[in-house]
Amino acid sequence: MRTWPVQALPPSALSAGHGVVRAVDSDHLYEKIQQDAAGFPVFADSAVIRYADLYGQPKREEFRVLLGMAQAYFPMIEKALRREGLPEQLKYLPMALSAMNTRAGSTTGEAGLWMLTYPVAVRYGLTVSAEVDERRNDVKSTMVAVRYLKDLHARYNDWQLAVMAFTCGPANVARAQDRTDGMSTYRLLYPYFDDAHREVLPTLMAFIHLTARAAELGITAVDVRPWGSVDTVLTEEAMPFPLVASVMEMSTEQLRHLNPVLCGDLIPAGPFFLPAGTGQRFTRLSDSLEQASVAKALLPEAVPTVDVDRSIHYRVRSGDNLGAIAQKFHVTVSQLKSWNGLRSDRINAGRQLVIHVRTKVPRTTVPDPDADSPTNSVVPRKDPTYGTRSYTVQSGDSLYSIAERFPGVSATDLMRVNGITAAIKPGQRIEIPAHP
Repeated sequence: MRTWPVQALPPSALSAGHGVVRAVDSDHLYEKIQQDAAGFPVFADSAVIRYADLYGQPKREEFRVLLGMAQAYFPMIEKALRREGLPEQLKYLPMALSAMNTRAGSTTGEAGLWMLTYPVAVRYGLTVSAEVDERRNDVKSTMVAVRYLKDLHARYNDWQLAVMAFTCGPANVARAQDRTDGMSTYRLLYPYFDDAHREVLPTLMAFIHLTARAAELGITAVDVRPWGSVDTVLTEEAMPFPLVASVMEMSTEQLRHLNPVLCGDLIPAGPFFLPAGTGQRFTRLSDSLEQASVAKALLPEAVPTVDVDRSIHYRVRSGDNLGAIAQKFHVTVSQLKSWNGLRSDRINAGRQLVIHVRTKVPRTTVPDPDADSPTNSVVPRKDPTYGTRSYTVQSGDSLYSIAERFPGVSATDLMRVNGITAAIKPGQRIEIPAHP
């Protein structure tokens, strides 16, 4: 309900079209869901009844929005499923996994429309980095999800096991089977899944039922359009999302929605999307305002840092996987395996992993006994090939404006020679490096 497509709806959209509201009848629910799923394996228990009641009445508005999102995505998903010869009912999975939100994410590392894990995404060719996450590309993630579902069915030769492995991971399925003497049905296995995945299957069953009987229950879909026409524009330098949004007079949330695969704070150099009809305006503003320079000026002034290597110990929690841990600490799965002598991707809760990380930390500050010397000093690094001359900082000065007055000198030179950051104040004396 907090996503851009919903926030952009007119206020009347969520209050119109209620029709006759009917309560969800839970009598013989299992038989009804069997009819709704047309031969696909299903189940019904108290949890399924609870979710059917919840989204059929108290959260009916939320389900109307979800139904509208689903109707927008279903044609694309159905086509992909037909192409691989898979059951059409698999199209309901994203409803329960991500609420049809391409920017969805979880605490256990899944992301995107199909809530794919990092290892699965990379194994099937998607790019997942600090800047780009193609799990949030609806078309690419659907192609991967369909291939993964097909491979899981080939592995288990059973759709119940394949669906469970897709929604919660093969490790959850194996653990649940160990605790149930090898059972293979939804209803017997899902109570043994970890907390993060236990409710997915009953929610899925409830959503299948509510979607199939929406007309009968008086549930009308909200006309949600998760995508629209866009212009593709190009930037030569990385720019902050808020800057671009401000210049284009749009919200940052809308800009992020148009570019869901961009997951960092910056729009990296290269192509990105803007609302249709605004591309020429961006190009015009970019040229006239030298937008790349403006972007740099609006970024926080750099504080001198040093790279520090350190080792940390991480205790594996229930539901963890190597992909999610690697993504959290910005390392690779192969590095984790090498550092810890792992031969497979499987890890057990409670195990302690050694992780080597490289981080940037501020330079060590030192006391300044001289009132005329820099007040934010760090250990200076004098270059013996340089001579120096003194300069007293004036009101309105910055290191960058001072550097411009002395040919061959940069703000970085000033920070290095004086052992200071970019934060200076009037009256402060600094040394200006000069070639001999």
